[in-house]
Amino acid sequence: MGKSSAPPPPDYTGAANATAAGNLAAAQTAAAANRVNQVTPYGSLTYSESGQDSQGNPMWTATQSLSPEQQKLLDYQNQTSMGLGSIQNQGLGYVQNMLDKPFDTSKLPAEQINAGQTAQDAVMSRLNPQFERRQSQLETQMANQGIARGTEAFTNAQTDLNNARNDASIQAGLQGMGFGQQARQQSLQEQAFLRNEPLNTLNAVRSGAQVQGPQFTNVPQQATAQGADLLGAQQAGYNARLGASNAANQSSADMMGGLMQLGTTAAMFSDRRLKTNIRHIGHTKGGLNVYSYDYVWGQSSVGVMADEVGHIDGAVFTHPSGYKMVDYSKVN
Repeated sequence: MGKSSAPPPPDYTGAANATAAGNLAAAQTAAAANRVNQVTPYGSLTYSESGQDSQGNPMWTATQSLSPEQQKLLDYQNQTSMGLGSIQNQGLGYVQNMLDKPFDTSKLPAEQINAGQTAQDAVMSRLNPQFERRQSQLETQMANQGIARGTEAFTNAQTDLNNARNDASIQAGLQGMGFGQQARQQSLQEQAFLRNEPLNTLNAVRSGAQVQGPQFTNVPQQATAQGADLLGAQQAGYNARLGASNAANQSSADMMGGLMQLGTTAAMFSDRRLKTNIRHIGHTKGGLNVYSYDYVWGQSSVGVMADEVGHIDGAVFTHPSGYKMVDYSKVN
């Protein structure tokens, strides 16, 4: 009829460790499921376990391999890079030489106009011989036609010739200067080509057939699941046991309350099974032993023991609960 003890608490540490171990195993399973080997026309990607870390977890190695054709291209490219690397000092010296030596303008065609001569003088020096011959031809023609020097007709013919001379000399001079500048520009382009041709050749070699890296697909991630919630299960079990214990205690308390109410009448529970801390303190007038004691429901009292007054007619009877009671009205 006493209170039941509460259930012992769960092993929370053990349950937590077991839950963590389950989660770790689930994570390792998901990781292994996501290591999907792939094979493409250009190469392959494979996974393999390569040991364990300091915590005992499996470690993985991802290996990417090229197809035989792509591997050859990579080997050629590496050989070319190594060859170019061996001549890097020569290349640096070549570039430094270009920086130190600008274009050699001495190899360009000469300018059509010298610094100490005007443009008109330069042009006229080219055309004067031709127009001198035309002047001689004009004078001979005028004399044959009877046109004397100083006449209006002679003056007009001379003016026309001089205008033609000026127009032709200007046009020829402009064309000559244009040709000269064109020649210089072409020469500059040729020198620039000669400077850049080795670099262009080098870049062409370097940018030849390139290695085609494998293009791998995005593998769908496998679903992950947590391990068994052992910690939660332990807590739920403990809560259930604790609830059952509380319910049993409440039922016992309710029963004890009923017994206490009965104890307030002339009949009282005197069964030894309901008493604790029993101590003999004296006798009744009739010579029965008297004790002090505590009921199991916590109440302190003084009285006799039912088993010691059973010889008195009608003094002892049994309660429906099975415990003995004493009618003190019949006890002296």
